[in-house]
Amino acid sequence: MRRYSIALIFVFVVTLSSVSGIPDAFAQEGPLTPPPFEQVYQMSAVYTVPGMNKVQVRREIIYKTVDTSKGKAELKVDLYLPAGARTRHAFPAVFLISGGGIEAGAHDWRDAGVYRSYGRILAASGFAGIVFNKRYARGPEGTLNGIEDLRDLVRYVREHAAELSVDKDHFAFWAFSAGGFLLAPVLDEAAPYSRAVVCFYCISDVDQNTWAGLEGVTEEVRMRAGAAGSSAEQIRRAAHPLPPIFVGRAGWNSPGINHTIDKLVAEALAKNVLIEVLNHPTGRHGFDIIDPNERSKEIIRRALDFLKWNLAGH
Repeated sequence: MRRYSIALIFVFVVTLSSVSGIPDAFAQEGPLTPPPFEQVYQMSAVYTVPGMNKVQVRREIIYKTVDTSKGKAELKVDLYLPAGARTRHAFPAVFLISGGGIEAGAHDWRDAGVYRSYGRILAASGFAGIVFNKRYARGPEGTLNGIEDLRDLVRYVREHAAELSVDKDHFAFWAFSAGGFLLAPVLDEAAPYSRAVVCFYCISDVDQNTWAGLEGVTEEVRMRAGAAGSSAEQIRRAAHPLPPIFVGRAGWNSPGINHTIDKLVAEALAKNVLIEVLNHPTGRHGFDIIDPNERSKEIIRRALDFLKWNLAGH
């Protein structure tokens, strides 16, 4: 087992990937230091498609109200739809799962440049792009809250599919970094509407040291979150068909994160799951934001092709 420490050495990994999350001493490898966080927060994905400036954006849709330590908070969705979308249309939906939550401070990850650009990329590619905020404080309790909020969001979207112009039977889930914890329940439940899962440099496993050092964490909560938040473990235990999986792996990510991804891949291959893995040998954590090279663009382009194929019902 790898030792996970509470100290997060690399500030970009901490902030981009979230407070829920990055539990290991996930120090970035590679020769280049990424830009400061505030700059990264404004940066778009390194890939574009035609028509991104023409898509429809419906912002500030409230899907749930929750109690937090600061009082009640509204959890919201921004919905990105193809140009010309009408309520009679029903587009397959892609949920973009960030590694951050409303407890992270002043930053709402719906407003991060990368998620705004991905929403537009998806809408211009014929999907409904769903960008949302959630409770996701760092640690096992935050992970359980995030899982609950994602389930409630999926339920909300399915119940309001007609007014949202969404096809309630064709969903995909695309997670980044610490958002990977929230892919685990998608794989565990493997609902008929869950047609594809995409993991970009996402944390994919949990062990007994994942949240080591956090104060006030009971063993019961730690065990529940560990069982619920490990995608690799959900694949290992699955007795049901699993949705196809796409992995965008960053070769210069930390060994800790890549260890969890490699475990997910190994478990998927052992189960003969349909899985596609594209490795970026010199890609850093967040390569789709900070490494504007052809390999980064190729991985994003292939992920979109993967979504098109699987959300078309193949």
